[in-house]
Amino acid sequence: MENKFSLMATMKDVETFFPFARSLLHSKFHVGGCAQCGYEPHETIEQVANKHAKDPQAMMEALNDGLEDMRKSEITASELVVMKKRSAKILVIDVREEWEFDVAKIPNSLLLTEQNFEQMVQWSKDMECVVVVCHHGLRSMNAVLYLRENGVLNARSLQGGIDAYSLLVDTSVPRY
Repeated sequence: MENKFSLMATMKDVETFFPFARSLLHSKFHVGGCAQCGYEPHETIEQVANKHAKDPQAMMEALNDGLEDMRKSEITASELVVMKKRSAKILVIDVREEWEFDVAKIPNSLLLTEQNFEQMVQWSKDMECVVVVCHHGLRSMNAVLYLRENGVLNARSLQGGIDAYSLLVDTSVPRY
């Protein structure tokens, strides 16, 4: 896939490169969220739009905008290392389960819990960047989208999660 979707992109490809596509399509076009407005993996964006009497161009543009937003909401493990060397105002929040955090964590990261959520949101306002971590990057992206919707505009998801951090930055962090 190139940097953008075309009208001929299949929904399988769309969802592979943009895991939040179904949610976006449902919220903006009422497509993909229920049995009446569903689609098949082999259908193209254009076919899905036409099937549901939607504007194919508008649907494709919304998906491309969402994909670009997702990309801007990520930070690579290497970028995190550079940013941490440059600034002490980086908050690393881990959204995995406690057992996962106990197995492998980024030094000086904090595990997000129901009890400390409000405190971390407050701390995040004084930070240059809030980096959210999970195992592979999907839960953290969901958390980033939630945080951004709730005023934490400097939140970014660690691309590839703790797994990428372990592979690319610090091999002493266990993989699981």
